[in-house]
Amino acid sequence: MVVLLAAVGVAFSLHHRPKSYEGGAQVVYTDKGKSYKLLLNFSEDDGVTGHAQGERTDTLAQGMESALPCQLYVLDQETGELAWEEFTEKVVSCKVDTKPGENSRKVDYVEPVHNESFPNAAYVSDIIYTSDSGTNDILWNLTMKNGDTISLSTRLTIEKQAAVTYFSEDTPMETTEELNALLASIEEEVSSETPVYLHLPAVTYDGDIVFGNHVWGIYGSSDGDDVTTFTGTVSLRGLNGNYAEMSGIQFKGNSGIGVNAYCLTLLSKCGFNGWDTAAIANNEAWVNAMDCTFTNNKIALKFNSSMAYGTAPNYLNNTFTGNGTAVCIENLPGNEVLDFAGSTFSENDVDIDNKAEHSVDTAKANFETASE
Repeated sequence: MVVLLAAVGVAFSLHHRPKSYEGGAQVVYTDKGKSYKLLLNFSEDDGVTGHAQGERTDTLAQGMESALPCQLYVLDQETGELAWEEFTEKVVSCKVDTKPGENSRKVDYVEPVHNESFPNAAYVSDIIYTSDSGTNDILWNLTMKNGDTISLSTRLTIEKQAAVTYFSEDTPMETTEELNALLASIEEEVSSETPVYLHLPAVTYDGDIVFGNHVWGIYGSSDGDDVTTFTGTVSLRGLNGNYAEMSGIQFKGNSGIGVNAYCLTLLSKCGFNGWDTAAIANNEAWVNAMDCTFTNNKIALKFNSSMAYGTAPNYLNNTFTGNGTAVCIENLPGNEVLDFAGSTFSENDVDIDNKAEHSVDTAKANFETASE
């Protein structure tokens, strides 16, 4: 009898011995007779249809930083239906690491979580990279409650795109006329595939300015009390994925539109005052703002876009004060949750007018009312 019990114990132990499952961008995991297909992807459309992405190559303008959401999808192996909810109940931990290739730089990452911006993915990790990152393997490791481990990986390669840079010390751009002349020469002489960086002087530009079809890096400066300032409408007209980054600039108006975006436009450390609409995302565009101030505008940020070539849903550490409407969302594509963490809304008639009923997270925002 003792020998028989010992044999049963060995069988039980063997049956429950933790297993290791290793794959590339996809692996099939089985627990208690049910099999799950796990796969990595950077695209939600491919993820939900069960297509893994073993490698991806993107280009990024020289000197720029960007991010991609690396997503882990879980499907029922038999039916092909999404099964991430029941699968994640079996998970103790999900970790990500990155491993740079030869002559590459290790990319940063955000620890994986379930992200409501990608509701069909089990976990999402934002991979943060620069134009110098090169090739990195994105390594995922899951530990299950029964002791099993699952390892997956995908590869991300970033190719640097050479850029053209203009400095105010070397290139005439002290007046609106000089800046418009420079922009006209750029449109004529520089390919739309070549990013353009402008380092503007601490002067005020009157009148409307149009930045054409390029990737733009437009950087203001200060000199004592003088700051790079636009008093007319600034239009960004990148096409087919070209985008613009503007930083350290003041936009001072008395009506009309401050920034008129027709492409993905990233604003940082900018100030807007006195506009009918401070910044608007038109169709095919998206406007993002971080560390910006919006004061005394009829509408500060407005979204009226049914599709976009790029998105950036984090609106961190902005200040909206004394506006008619701080944020107006008429139309906005995608599932990304707009996150206003660290932003302050004060003395606006309307803080957020969400006509499109887009997902918005204000849990970590600050709302202040006028003192009586």
